[in-house]
Amino acid sequence: MKFLKGQDVTYIALSGRSYTATVIERKMDFKKGLIIKSTTKERDFHYLIEIQKNGTKENILCAENQLTI
Repeated sequence: MKFLKGQDVTYIALSGRSYTATVIERKMDFKKGLIIKSTTKERDFHYLIEIQKNGTKENILCAENQLTI
């Protein structure tokens, strides 16, 4: 995994909009596989991130390809 816990990244939402985010957890850090495959789409979630959106903080599960430095 190329991003580290606590690292500041840019999250690109499915809508194409980007947000400043911080990596909270990585899939490999969960002992019981808390981040699992999406039930609606055929992809894995790799990171739990926190974004600032409309003045509030929001936690989001995302795939590695949705993040950039």
